[in-house]
Amino acid sequence: MMPIKRLYRAHRARLTAAPLALRPEDSWRRKLLRWVLLSGLLLVMLLAGYRAGVSQVLQHQTQIQREQQGDVRKAQAQIASLTAGAALLSQQLTILKSERDALVLEQNQSRQDLAAMRETLSFFESLLQSNDRSRIASFVACDLQLIEAGKYRYRLLLVQGTNRTEELQGRLLVNLQYNEGGKKARLSQGVDPVIPVKLQHYARLQGELFVPDAVNQLQMEVQFLSEQGNQVLASCQKKI
Repeated sequence: MMPIKRLYRAHRARLTAAPLALRPEDSWRRKLLRWVLLSGLLLVMLLAGYRAGVSQVLQHQTQIQREQQGDVRKAQAQIASLTAGAALLSQQLTILKSERDALVLEQNQSRQDLAAMRETLSFFESLLQSNDRSRIASFVACDLQLIEAGKYRYRLLLVQGTNRTEELQGRLLVNLQYNEGGKKARLSQGVDPVIPVKLQHYARLQGELFVPDAVNQLQMEVQFLSEQGNQVLASCQKKI
């Protein structure tokens, strides 16, 4: 018990030895003012943080917009470059097509000129080498050319016998046989309407035949018939 009493007495001595200090009690106005100041300070801090956050967000958005604008400009430049390249290629392709068409026309014209020269050569050869002076007429050229898909042109040179000078009249009959899908088909020209032919010394004849695109094994047979009846005065054949 003694130690407890000693401790109690020492505690009382310390209390009695300490000077008394009087603190006035805060009024409700001071409390309100302190609360207002603390609230204002907190509000200012919140506003400052909000402004800093908004500024950072705006800066980030501005940077993103700049990057997007840069990407858009790069994409536009690439599109412009590709468009210019495509226009150049299209122009070159147009030029190549024009050159190709010109070459095709030139080739067709060359073929026609060659065929005409062959006809003329055959005509003069027939005049020099023919021993059959009693023949009424004969084909010295019989050619069939492909113009385009499904379109053919025939070129003929018909000459009279060497001992005949009077005008010869008749009609032309052109028959074209071909294979279409494994089946044989036939095309005739000169039946209706009739193809009249007037011949004195020689006559160049030509025409066009139209057939389906996918055909093969074409064989043309041409007959020069008398004006009245079906007497064959001359004939020729051509296969392609």
